[in-house]
Amino acid sequence: MTPPILTRCPWTFRPLADPGAARSEHAGRELPAGWAGSGTLCVAMAGARASGKSLYIAVLVKQLEQLAEAHGRVLAPVDDYTERCYREHYERPLFEEMGLMAPTPRMAAEDAYQREPLIFSLGTWEVDGERRPWHLVVRDVAGEDLEQLPADPGQLSFFRYADEVLFLFDPLKVPQIRSYLSGLVPAQEPGGDPLRVLRNLLTVLDGHRPRLAVALSKFDTLQALERVPDSEWARIMGNHGAAYRRDTGLDHDAADSVLLDREIRSMLLRLDAADLVHTLDERYARAGAPFRHFATSALGASPQGAHLDRRGIAPYRCLDPIRWLLGSRGLF
Repeated sequence: MTPPILTRCPWTFRPLADPGAARSEHAGRELPAGWAGSGTLCVAMAGARASGKSLYIAVLVKQLEQLAEAHGRVLAPVDDYTERCYREHYERPLFEEMGLMAPTPRMAAEDAYQREPLIFSLGTWEVDGERRPWHLVVRDVAGEDLEQLPADPGQLSFFRYADEVLFLFDPLKVPQIRSYLSGLVPAQEPGGDPLRVLRNLLTVLDGHRPRLAVALSKFDTLQALERVPDSEWARIMGNHGAAYRRDTGLDHDAADSVLLDREIRSMLLRLDAADLVHTLDERYARAGAPFRHFATSALGASPQGAHLDRRGIAPYRCLDPIRWLLGSRGLF
């Protein structure tokens, strides 16, 4: 069943009682111009420290711009804050300075720019026989705020009303993988505990079950395991017929997405993430809530210290988790 089309508050993700209102009753703020009656898709990022959430957002926006152009549309920021924030904190450090972004500050910090969402127009679409504008709202979240919940967890309540939560799992957190990769890719500091983050996320959700995309991030590091001689991982990553070895680019294939879901679930079990997999099975699958596994790499190659690989940026399957959401609404 297709979910109802809702006009949501971009700051709290809650549906507006009056879709045509000019002001959000939840945030007590004036809504962006052209918001009345629009379809709103809200995405919240989740993951431990150093899992790549901000890198993913930086690359996602660029790829969504390409996707919109391919469909004769324009992805555009709806306000000055989104345009300025994306440029200063995502675009400039990554695409112009060719370096890594600074860690996302905790919500309590004075410079916590991610307290405000990034809001983009997707253009006007006909869905369920009605033409209306559509917007995409994305909220970044510091890993520390999910590893150790704020004193007031209500600050994260927007997760409950998200159309999709995108949870990134960093394979470099697995000691065996770090050992295999020694000498193959530049060393990276492993982030926080993804299982702790997942459990805290479920606490924040408090019984709500928004669509959940679980992405194995930094997938380029796992692809490098093909070069480890006589190892189980060399055989796994050397299977060029697997869905996780194919980048679908701007295209989206529903059957391919289902196959990839099963492959990445199996891979997570081999990555000693059984507790995470079984927690998802119990709290999502058995509840009939929608969730799916993905593989993504925002950069396509491991950074050299604080700088990008000299070959540049080659994103891998970054659109997949968002295309799963967009496709459910008949967009793109």
